[in-house]
Amino acid sequence: MAYIFLVANMALWSGALVVARGVHEIAPPMALTFWRWVVTALILFPFIARNLRKELPLKPEARHSVYWICVTMSVGTTLSLVAVNHTTAINAAVINGVQPAVTALAAFMILRERLTALQLLGIISAFIGIVVMGFQANMTRLLQMNMNLGDFAMLGAVTFWSLYAVELHRAKYLPSYGVLLFLTACAGVIFGLPLYLIEESFSRSMQFNSITFTAVLYLSLGSTVVAVSLWNVSIRSVGANRAAIFLNLIPVFGACLAIIFLGEKLYVYHMIGGALIIFGILFAVQKLGKQSIF
Repeated sequence: MAYIFLVANMALWSGALVVARGVHEIAPPMALTFWRWVVTALILFPFIARNLRKELPLKPEARHSVYWICVTMSVGTTLSLVAVNHTTAINAAVINGVQPAVTALAAFMILRERLTALQLLGIISAFIGIVVMGFQANMTRLLQMNMNLGDFAMLGAVTFWSLYAVELHRAKYLPSYGVLLFLTACAGVIFGLPLYLIEESFSRSMQFNSITFTAVLYLSLGSTVVAVSLWNVSIRSVGANRAAIFLNLIPVFGACLAIIFLGEKLYVYHMIGGALIIFGILFAVQKLGKQSIF
């Protein structure tokens, strides 16, 4: 069941990338981030108000973990929305493909989780699939990749999401998932408000209309309330390493959504890359006894 949740999770997050990219000209990243977390908190509050009274104040053993989970998720989300405003879809897809490796490395360094040879093969296969899709199986395009602000922002997002996944997996005495997500949303509002005000004053403003309202609602309900809840449950169930490999499905779902909603065409490199990603996931979720490469 956890793997089904992860696939659904990736579909929702793929939609978030499409939505954020589609409205980036009328919804700057800090405004989109701030209102996303505000609406998320408003949606969650009626459902978790009773639990909130029971579970706060937090247990002393949980405070550090909750603080770290809230910060890493809110910062990672902010950086990802900044990234899609400054980098190409090709670069973002390739950089996102390194997250399973970053998560595995973080899990090894922090949790001492062992990585099997088959899991490593799965990570490599999935990453190659990302590269094939992102650069259209064209080595020239790969060699000409230039790093810019958006690329570094995406790398930052990957790093913070990996730390989030690892901390969520190892943390004990955490509040219920609804309360934890509500606290994360509150952290996102607090973190995002000054950045939103700076952006509003010195950069550009968000256009409030039906399009941006729908975008904020999707980012809040679909890709945050539902998707993050599925992600949290999955990490606690299967571990950070195996959950992270499913992130490579985002470009696959993203390509499908682009074909459906943006009229883009399906090419052979999409199918090759998608197949490599799927094989990578199948390898990565397998166990090889207690043998490991680290």
